[in-house]
Amino acid sequence: MEEQFLEKGDFVRIDGINAVVVGTDEDENIPEDHIAVFFGSEIVKRESEGGTGNGQPQVWIVPIDLCEDGLEPEYLEE
Repeated sequence: MEEQFLEKGDFVRIDGINAVVVGTDEDENIPEDHIAVFFGSEIVKRESEGGTGNGQPQVWIVPIDLCEDGLEPEYLEE
């Protein structure tokens, strides 16, 4: 097994799309040489503004080989 350098919270890019690592092969149900990533949620109206908010997050399990280094995030304030 190759040593895994990605950690939870790291930003990665998969086929040009930004994602955040939320699980590694050290976690239960994630195969060796794979990670779990979250691509983000659909933008919806906030509950405090009368919207419905988001549903259950979808997390994808992908081979590490598909991942490229992530971009540095841009920090915004509300």
